[in-house]
Amino acid sequence: MPFYRCLIPKGSLSYDQRERVAVAFTDVHCGNSTAPRSFVQVAFLNTDGSGEVRDSHGQGVMRYSTPFFIAGGNRAGRGEAVKGRIHDGLIERFCEIAEVPRDQVSCQISEAPASWTMEAGRILPEPGEEAEWVGHGASGG
Repeated sequence: MPFYRCLIPKGSLSYDQRERVAVAFTDVHCGNSTAPRSFVQVAFLNTDGSGEVRDSHGQGVMRYSTPFFIAGGNRAGRGEAVKGRIHDGLIERFCEIAEVPRDQVSCQISEAPASWTMEAGRILPEPGEEAEWVGHGASGG
């Protein structure tokens, strides 16, 4: 966690662009939160233009009306300002790398409690408690 799915029209982004988007999303997320870089996951799904995707946090179906859609899933517990910077940063960097105008990209980030998610076989810590969690895992305990 976080998990960002980029729904893109088939053939619209090169593999180089996808790699750059993944690095940029990691930079945005980690630059605005305390999450380690290893937590960030980015996937690209080619779409047929149907305009909907199942929400990864059990909230049903997310509908979108733009050719490009970023569906994110993060741990709950961050302030509105942090969430806004992550949301806006993802869109800004995506548009820059994909070379598409802002009105062609939409984004929705859903949240779930940290206790609902595991990383490396361990329940994730609450936002802000990652350093202790990472240190605990490194010591084998």
